[in-house]
Amino acid sequence: MDDDVQTVGDTLSDEVEEVTLPSRTYKVKDGHIIGMTDDYEAMVQAVDKVMKTERFVFPIYSDQYGNDFTELLGKSFDYAEVEVERMLKEALLADDRVNEVTIDNVERVDATVLEVQATVETIYGAVNTETEVQMGES
Repeated sequence: MDDDVQTVGDTLSDEVEEVTLPSRTYKVKDGHIIGMTDDYEAMVQAVDKVMKTERFVFPIYSDQYGNDFTELLGKSFDYAEVEVERMLKEALLADDRVNEVTIDNVERVDATVLEVQATVETIYGAVNTETEVQMGES
């Protein structure tokens, strides 16, 4: 082989630069698309969507998208209160625009529901979120 010949592998760097994808998305209000939005408003929508989407159910999403709250069905409240925090953080931190998730409050609403309040620190600012997690059949 000629010493002056370079292969493609010789010229490519082994380092891969991480790139945050733009947050531009459809603006949805009351189930209807009313325009476009990005940055903070898009992050609010993204957090809400993750909280409402069950992981591994919809083939359109990767296995890193959504939450695992259904795994808490039938579990004890003591177990669920600890696990819901981990699950919430795992679901939201999968988005590279999320820097930190702080659980502000986990409260038992009734015999089958936990209410979780959290603050999601994103690259666009803090997003407050609240969700109810079903523990059993009502």
